Amino acid sequence: MEESTSINNLKLKMIKELPFFPNDKETINHLKAQNLNSVLIHYLHWKTRIVPPRTRKIILSPNVTADRRWNNLKSGINGLLEKVKCGEDIYPYHSEKAHKKGYTPFNSDNGSWEDKDQLLNTTGFHHFHLDMSVQHTGLSERTNDVLFALVTRDTFHAIAIFNHDVFQSTNSDGVLSEERQRMLVLHKNHVEQGLQSGSVYCANRIMSSGHPSYLIPMCDLYAMVIREHDCKLNDRLFINNLYDKANWQHPNKFKLEWHLDGLDLGLLDKRNMNQFNIYQGHM
Repeated sequence: MEESTSINNLKLKMIKELPFFPNDKETINHLKAQNLNSVLIHYLHWKTRIVPPRTRKIILSPNVTADRRWNNLKSGINGLLEKVKCGEDIYPYHSEKAHKKGYTPFNSDNGSWEDKDQLLNTTGFHHFHLDMSVQHTGLSERTNDVLFALVTRDTFHAIAIFNHDVFQSTNSDGVLSEERQRMLVLHKNHVEQGLQSGSVYCANRIMSSGHPSYLIPMCDLYAMVIREHDCKLNDRLFINNLYDKANWQHPNKFKLEWHLDGLDLGLLDKRNMNQFNIYQGHM
């Protein structure tokens, strides 16, 4: 199906922002050949790895302050939490892969996890480096110890401190590392909190591709809304309605384009630099 100019422009914006590898013309052409739904999946999956700046309530688990590493790390942890509380950008403290490996074409050599954060997709935990010094690369200094957190739009729940052994599924003997085991226990305790004994639950479901299961219907919904309303972007009644809902004065001139802010779908009046939120993501 041939897409409109405005939808193609949205696809190109996503592709331009998305960090992909190999970073070559073949990968770009591979992405350009895909439909809106597929590009949304790649782009928004990458965005699930990046916590957008937003003021959030801090919940500090006793597991953090009781950790033997707390005294050495509390300065960095408190620095990170203060940035979160104030709604500052914490992009530099994410993993290097979240910055550089947003998407790679699947093949039998690299598997389906090459461009995914397995722990995030299977447990919901983001992790953050704890040195507040930002280098010229835009990344903070890397630390062996990292903070795991559960993040929503409103809260930042600091769960525990782990070293990088937590990212190793098994050691050379096929045994889970102590850090990995401890993380899985904490995750189990969290998702079972408040459940009655014997309750059945399914947490953090993923697709066979490795994507979190909620992402696919979310992207399909976004694509459906975009296609349904795309023909109205030059409609004066449509934009007047948008401005009425925001309690803003109608502009004399306007230029609407589709806009993604983190995981949120919206419209941007580029002439007047006003943004309208249509659907919100989970964080």
